[in-house]
Amino acid sequence: MKRILLACALLLPLAVEAQDERAARLYAEHCSSCHGVERLGGIGPALLPSNLERLRRPAAETLIAKGRIA
Repeated sequence: MKRILLACALLLPLAVEAQDERAARLYAEHCSSCHGVERLGGIGPALLPSNLERLRRPAAETLIAKGRIA
C-alpha cells in the first residue's frame, strides 16, 4: 500500500504538468487569437482573475461554449 501511495505521489506532478501543457495548447489553438497570448485582451476582453471573478461557473461554461455576439 505504501508503494502505491508513493508511486501516486511521485506521478501526480507529471499529471498536473501534462494537464497544464494541454490547457496551454487548447488556449493557443482556440482563445489566444482574440484574447491575446498573455490573456491581456485583443479583440476579446482580457482574461484576468479580477475580470473573471464576477462570472459564475455555469455562465462561464455557456460563454466559452457559445461565445458572445460581437
